[in-house]
Amino acid sequence: MLGGIYRVAERAGRARAAEWALTSEQVPARVMADAGVVNRVVADDTLLAEATAFARKAAKGPTRAHAAHKALLRAWAVGGVSAADEAMFDIAMPLFETDDVNKGLASAVKAFKAKQPRPAVDFQGR
Repeated sequence: MLGGIYRVAERAGRARAAEWALTSEQVPARVMADAGVVNRVVADDTLLAEATAFARKAAKGPTRAHAAHKALLRAWAVGGVSAADEAMFDIAMPLFETDDVNKGLASAVKAFKAKQPRPAVDFQGR
């Protein structure tokens, strides 16, 4: 319906959202990226390949941590930093009981001590 206007305002500011809504102008993707409405612009001919690669990367990652990030971002969007702070421990602490966090933290600490980049970890979602 009209939910896009306040979502654009959240990212690009009220003035831009109002202007774009009132003028019904077609806003180029690059302008939306520069305003923070979208985070990436790709060519039409590479869109499917890039979207697929991104989806595969996300699916191989720490999916439970991804869910926690999404929940914290939702809490922040609804109630600001204080709401996210309030929810953070309830959302994040269960992750520390997972095999994925144990492997991920151990590999990150080892890499840090060796002054190496963090290695890719084979996350299992548990």
